[in-house]
Amino acid sequence: MSVVLQSWLGDLAAVVLVVLAAAYVWFSHSFTYWTRRGVPQRQPQFPFGNVRQSVLGQTRFEFVVQDIYNELKGEKYFGMYGFSRPLLVLTDPDLIRLVLVKDFDSFNNRGVPFNDREPLNHNLFFLTGVKWRRLRNKLTPTFTTGKLKMMCQTMQDCGREMLEVLEESAGRGEVLEMREVSARYATDVIASVAFGVECNCQRNPEAEFRQWGRKVFQPSLKNRFSMFMHDFLPTLAKLLRIGGGTEEVSQYFRSMVRETVEHREKNSVTRNDFMHLLIQLKNRGFVDEEKTHAATDQNKEVDNWKLSLDDVAAQAFLFFLAGFETSSTTMSFALYELALNPDVQKRLQEEVDATMKKNNGQLTYEAISEMSYLDKVVAEALRKYPPGAILVRKCNRQYQFPNGGLELDEGIAVIIPTYAMHHDPEYFPEPDRFDPERFSDEQKAKRHPYVYLPFGEGPRNCIGMRLGLLQAKIGLAYLTSKYEVQCCEHTTVPIEFNKVSFIPMPAGGVQLRLAKRA
Repeated sequence: MSVVLQSWLGDLAAVVLVVLAAAYVWFSHSFTYWTRRGVPQRQPQFPFGNVRQSVLGQTRFEFVVQDIYNELKGEKYFGMYGFSRPLLVLTDPDLIRLVLVKDFDSFNNRGVPFNDREPLNHNLFFLTGVKWRRLRNKLTPTFTTGKLKMMCQTMQDCGREMLEVLEESAGRGEVLEMREVSARYATDVIASVAFGVECNCQRNPEAEFRQWGRKVFQPSLKNRFSMFMHDFLPTLAKLLRIGGGTEEVSQYFRSMVRETVEHREKNSVTRNDFMHLLIQLKNRGFVDEEKTHAATDQNKEVDNWKLSLDDVAAQAFLFFLAGFETSSTTMSFALYELALNPDVQKRLQEEVDATMKKNNGQLTYEAISEMSYLDKVVAEALRKYPPGAILVRKCNRQYQFPNGGLELDEGIAVIIPTYAMHHDPEYFPEPDRFDPERFSDEQKAKRHPYVYLPFGEGPRNCIGMRLGLLQAKIGLAYLTSKYEVQCCEHTTVPIEFNKVSFIPMPAGGVQLRLAKRA
């Protein structure tokens, strides 16, 4: 090796050491952000902060938060770090109420970085500021009781279809992956009410719409790493051009929406679905119900801001993501718990039988609304397995908690640890036990309302919450009306979670057996 090359390598090594040393000093200083403000924190690790296990796919982020939550029990809040980014985790329900509701204007953004060059990202979940507020106001009338009743018939049709499809497999005593069963039911519902597409994937599991749905939610370490980079190191993610891997998915859904809209407008097709409401917002800037309300309220003006075709696609895509995944996952977790708790299942079946007898075998919107025990079962499933296991809000201005409390800098991410609170024995004794009676009126009255947040709370709560609940309840009611859900040799107890999925999912699915009821 020449003297020149040796000298060059030596200089390179020195530069690398200096850069590493500087990075270590910088991170070490960053990791004192909370201690300098008197906020308790767990010792972070260079360079990950407190998220090493999550970034490397060793465990889920909400479990990391839960671990620190339990360690620092009794504190009103504690600090964490996502790499060098400081995160404040709230554990006091009164402070959580301030952030989500009372002082919402100081925390009105989710603080989730996104690629604004991707048209499908311009949906209600990601948008901020004035555009979010206008769009939220535009979409709110599409989830009224009247609109839900309108969509309920489609859900009933899909529920009856599910029973027919499962009849042969149940008769043979086959082991079924109930998350897949639930996902196909949910896909048929959402494809119809959101996109106006009859995909029939309950009878055809490999239907194109179902395949694209799988791609969206396919868990992978690559996607998980990409999400963490955009969340905690957004500048570096942009510099390295780390994408979300959604380009093909985006092209498919945008193309499908464009074709659907063009077909309806060209042929004057009208359907009672979400897509029809979005087309009204595209062409007129308002839905019929919004105009009706304005006519009866002289002080209310209709905002005629119109959605673009890409805006329509973005909202339909969000509708698919939220309505499909949360409903199907909640359904499968509920079925899992019903199989493990035959006494709960029997009581639910008794309520379902009585309701169907009273309503001539139909599960109308009103019939579902009257089923109090079904409501408790779904609520308890959402407690144990909340799809939004972590809620994030971004402080968008200098803010101080009341009575001379902690002062937050603009830009700080505030985390509400939903999963940890749902499993806190202080609020829910024996949290691993499945007990729908936790949601009796008496028990709910004893709890602080902000320790149970499966859909968030305040102006940025899940706008489609009632639709998702209705969809899951109808699916569960139809299934339990005809079948008994049973554990089998392939049922994993306790359940194991996928470590890299975006929302809590069972690692090996939910393997159960159905038996026809006598």
